[in-house]
Parts: sequence; structure tokens; C-alpha cells
Amino acid sequence: MDVSEQLKSLGFTTNEAKAYLALLECQPATAYEIAKKAGLPTSKIYETVARLVNRAVFQATEDETGTQQYYALNASDLMKSIRNKIIADTEQLLPELQKVPSSNQNNLIWPLLDDSQVQIKTLENIHQAKTSILVSLWPEELAWSERALLDAETRGVKIALVHFGEPTRKIGATYHHPVEETLYNEKGGRGLTIVVDGSQVVIANFRAGGEVDGAWSRNPSFVTVAEDYIKHDVYITKVTRFLQSEVAARFGENYNKLRDVFNSEA
Repeated sequence: MDVSEQLKSLGFTTNEAKAYLALLECQPATAYEIAKKAGLPTSKIYETVARLVNRAVFQATEDETGTQQYYALNASDLMKSIRNKIIADTEQLLPELQKVPSSNQNNLIWPLLDDSQVQIKTLENIHQAKTSILVSLWPEELAWSERALLDAETRGVKIALVHFGEPTRKIGATYHHPVEETLYNEKGGRGLTIVVDGSQVVIANFRAGGEVDGAWSRNPSFVTVAEDYIKHDVYITKVTRFLQSEVAARFGENYNKLRDVFNSEA
């Protein structure tokens, strides 16, 4: 998702997103200059600029000739403003929504249809964690979740992290999964599984071709299966860490025989 699309997801129209990005690069600027930079028709720019001024995203000034020019709120302050508004709105709305009678939906499994939805739900879960996080992931997913996991660890949340690939730093109890290449080839991509407080889970697959499919749920059975999956990977990682030469000798390179679940003799 490009920056313009991300701004639209935060409530900007297409024209407002283009105008804001354009002004960031050429401020101060007149409405005409913003339109030219943004590739917008001049017939639309004045109403677009007016809306952004009303929302305190743009500020209007006059130069020494009396020409009206505009400045854009810097990116950091804009994000803080949007974040604070969303927090205030949700905190005000939640008590009202909780008054509405609703049936229990804990057994539902909610689909996550793209990378953005997976990231948002995963980070949301991590921020909600109070006691424990079990997580299995690859370097690409650790790159955007590491900060949130470190924050959770600082809050006293216990973390067990199974990392496919050599981890660059330790978060909680970190385990390097020994057969990441074999798994990648078997599954045709990467996987993410995270269980928070033993009560909710996010699972996602990132295919080699770029497709993403995932799910989030509080379904107890779904959570238990995911939790056991991560714990069993931890068990295997511990065994291979301390008995690496013996396991390799018995089950072969990349532990191929160990992964042959249909052969009880291997």
C-alpha cells in the first residue's frame, strides 16, 4: 500500500492525500502551485485546500504581496493528531457500543485478507497482551513486530519466540528453528502464528508469489491448536540444540527423516 492509499485509510480523500503530499515537498505554496505539483485540476484544489485548513492539516498565510500561501502540518504532528483523535473517538464510542445487546462470537474465525490486515491485527494483539505471547515467525515479520514485542517484554509479558533464521537479537526466550529452508520449500512461503494470553490467535501464510491469507480468532479450539503448534516447535528446537549431532546422525541432513510423519521407523 503506497503512502497516498495509507492516508486514505486514515480519512483523507484521494485529492486531500495528493495535496498534502505535494505541499510537504514544496511549502510554502499557493493553491495553484499545490494543484500543479499534485496533478490535480485547479477547479478542485480550492475546496480541497479549504477542507484541509478546516481540519488544521494546512495553515494559510499571506506573503508580503498579499498572496495566500499554505504550510502543511509536519508528518509527525499529523500522525499524533490522527492517533489522538482515533483514541478519543473509540474511548467515547466503546461504552455506548457495549450497551447494545450482542450474542457471544468467541467461536468465530475472522479472515485476514492481506498483509496490512495481518500486521494491524498482530500488533493490536501484542499491544493487548497482559501475561504471555507465543509467536512463530520469519525475519520479514519480525521486522515490523519487533518494537511491539520489546515493549510487551518491558511490560513484563512473558514471550517465547520461534524464529525461522538466525535471530539478530533475543526477545524473551528466543529459539532458532533449525530447518527453515526445508519448511519454506515444503509450504511455498513463510508463516506467522501468534497466541496472546492463551486467549486469541493470529495465523497467516505469506506465499512465495506474494499471496497472503490469514485469520484471527478467540475460538478456544483454534487457540489451543496454535498454542500447541508453537510449543512443539520449541520442544524440537530445544532437543536439536542440545542433541544436534545425535539427531542429525539419526534423522539425516535438515532432519528430513524426522519430518516424515508417515514413517514411524525413521
